[in-house]
Amino acid sequence: MLRERAIRRVARLCLALIALVGCSAAWHRTEAQEKSLLWKVGKAGHNIFLLGSIHYLRQDNYPLNQDILDAFAASKELVLEVDLNNPAGAAAQKSAFVKAAFRDGTSLPQNVSEDTYRKASQRAADLGLDMRILNPMKPWFVSLTLLGVNLQRLGFDPKFGVDRYLAARAKDAGKATRGLETIEFQLGLFDQLSKDEQESMLRETVSELDRLDKDINDIVHAWLKGDADQLAGLLLAGMREYPELEQKIIVERNQRWLSAIEKLLDQDSDAMVVVGAAHLVGKNGIVARLKERGYTVEQK
Repeated sequence: MLRERAIRRVARLCLALIALVGCSAAWHRTEAQEKSLLWKVGKAGHNIFLLGSIHYLRQDNYPLNQDILDAFAASKELVLEVDLNNPAGAAAQKSAFVKAAFRDGTSLPQNVSEDTYRKASQRAADLGLDMRILNPMKPWFVSLTLLGVNLQRLGFDPKFGVDRYLAARAKDAGKATRGLETIEFQLGLFDQLSKDEQESMLRETVSELDRLDKDINDIVHAWLKGDADQLAGLLLAGMREYPELEQKIIVERNQRWLSAIEKLLDQDSDAMVVVGAAHLVGKNGIVARLKERGYTVEQK
């Protein structure tokens, strides 16, 4: 079982790994950004763009850095973690969320301690949620729900996330899109956590919600500066003590995506690849791996 300190870090890291990374009102787009979290990757005259995504943003964070917009315009295909323009996506998402519900006849109060349930119920009420709606759901799903609702309460919206914004632009422009994995797989990353780990995640998420604004401030400030080293420290610190967890959630997925990226380069596909920022930074990040393999990698 993960220790409490690590679960606290994992609860924060969930923001970056799947769908709950946001920004704070304290940081806005600036006109003189020197870098963005965008890289141009080249091999034998073939190039693609690789962008680290922030999945929740405010409307006033737009327009995006011009280098990002130029890279998007120059790309014939948009490759995302999950294809947000797939017509079958809504049905697949509905099916995937079956994972989030208890299927053994029990409910949340029967799967967490009385104290954890009481604190989660109080936090849900503070956010305007009826806990009875969440009772059929597993602790990991309740954790992510509370995080997402709190972000929206603070003014952040997934429709302004970088990946969703670019997917909409691609659809309007008739640009091809595809995904590196499925929503079913992503939700499975949380569903594989043990019962104790899930309760710890819920308990620590509830206790950490008041810190969310500052945590996201730090992450987005680094993202806006294109500071990959600072982002690596903020997003990956919680994994370093638990190499098996880092291997499954970060390293193995990076390796699969790296193979897909290399195929794009071999095919001269003029693609833009957009994945969560946590996957690009650090010694096991995709950017570092591409450099090790001899590709030309230039941060824009």
